[in-house]
Amino acid sequence: MTYVVVGRLFNDVAFAGAGFLFSKLNGQGYKEEVKRHNQALEKLSKAKEKFYESEVKPRNDEARRRAEILDANKDIEDTNSELEDLRDFTRLMDVSPSQRRPKLKDYYQPSDEMKRYAMMTMGILAVGGAYGLTRIF
Repeated sequence: MTYVVVGRLFNDVAFAGAGFLFSKLNGQGYKEEVKRHNQALEKLSKAKEKFYESEVKPRNDEARRRAEILDANKDIEDTNSELEDLRDFTRLMDVSPSQRRPKLKDYYQPSDEMKRYAMMTMGILAVGGAYGLTRIF
């Protein structure tokens, strides 16, 4: 930021010095230089506007589109959640009262690891039961 201020100050001093020289050499030199300087500033302003349109504006548009997509995704997730709740409610209303009774499987789904342990336990009990039956008979 300070470089810009120092650069502008240097340009102003240089411009003033050049204007003084032109006024000494030629009575209209200073006015022509001011006119050229103003035209250059107008061209610079137009170039900055074109730069904004070609560089900054597309980035802002992209950020706005990304925000809109995130909002849309959240709306989709909310809608899906509401639809799932509606499906659950409809399912509950379609079954008889005895089937509507709360069950553990409605609220808890064991993990894969717990299912594996359950299968191992069932296998061990089956082998132990078979061994016990062979001893009895």
